[in-house]
Amino acid sequence: MTALGDGSFYVTFAVYLSHAGHLSPAQIGAVLTIAWGTGFLFTHPIGALGDRVGLRRVTTLLSVGTASALVMLATVRGAWLVAAACVAYAIAQSGAGATRQALLVSLVPPAELLAVRARIQTTVNAGIGVGAAVGGLALLTGSDLVYRVVLLGDAALFVVSAILLRRLPSASRRQPREGWGWDAPRDIPYVVTAALNAVMHLYMPMLGVLLPLYLTSRTAAPDWIVAGIFVANAVGVVGWQRRAARRVTTLGEATRAIRLAGVLLCAACLLFWGGAAATGPYAASGVVLAAVALQVAAEVRLAAGSWAVGFELADRTRPGQWQGVYASGIPLARAVGPAALTGLVMLWSGPGWLLLGLGFLAAGLAATLVVGWAARHRPFPGIA
Repeated sequence: MTALGDGSFYVTFAVYLSHAGHLSPAQIGAVLTIAWGTGFLFTHPIGALGDRVGLRRVTTLLSVGTASALVMLATVRGAWLVAAACVAYAIAQSGAGATRQALLVSLVPPAELLAVRARIQTTVNAGIGVGAAVGGLALLTGSDLVYRVVLLGDAALFVVSAILLRRLPSASRRQPREGWGWDAPRDIPYVVTAALNAVMHLYMPMLGVLLPLYLTSRTAAPDWIVAGIFVANAVGVVGWQRRAARRVTTLGEATRAIRLAGVLLCAACLLFWGGAAATGPYAASGVVLAAVALQVAAEVRLAAGSWAVGFELADRTRPGQWQGVYASGIPLARAVGPAALTGLVMLWSGPGWLLLGLGFLAAGLAATLVVGWAARHRPFPGIA
């Protein structure tokens, strides 16, 4: 349900910060880096808190916190208050990414985890696609009032989500061990695996931050292509995610999927580079959409492989801790990505795309070695 609001939020957020928040592009980049960097720091502690006081309870509170941050973002004036709202939003969303994943581990039998997670992701992306279309309409109006309505609508959906979360079982099938514990960050092979996952998830700021700037300033593609890539991404994930997840049942298949994702993301980066050379809006749009198709193919394989690795290598008795470590890679990518990717590509153009693609390729290939290392050194049984 919240995916509907998130889709419109992703499309309009940067423009809203610029128009209504009166932030410069450099300020927007700094705010996003600080916000998601703070979210990264809080992800594991929030996951550990969920193990201690209840994953359902903490996830519900985080939904309310997200709604509050969105209301604040839609109503406050001034750069500092806008930045504070962004930080609150990033903390709540980063923590929820961990506790929702841990809640899934605690409620779903291990053999069904990947299939259930794929169904959830398919539904989420369908909602994001519809929301992105709504966000595209909001962009056409160019009205600050419409942007604020989009944010308030997203907040309302998070309140509904909090109400629905209360209907989930209050206790998991497995009781976590006693104590707060910081064992997951000391599981070095798992932490390195999570770090590689963060590198692969740089595709998220590439899609959400870099591409809108690059496409509207460096290619002949029309501005509507920004909303179009979000819709195309959502439709592709809806169509392919469950099929990709069905092909991943072992760690070997998971690392194979991640390797292929690295290859496809590298190819997508080269095509995005080629989009700048295409003359005319139709040719540029065609190249961009072909690159998005490769990115989607990579995303669904990365998601399936990443979920399998994150579930299989984790301690199932303390899902909040381990999923908190693994999920922290996403806010880390969102923190580092906007400044790093825009600096790399917007300032260095073609060679920047090449380096980004090679980074994806290297991380995908390294996953095989790192996951094998982590599997040999885990002190607890996996899912299989």
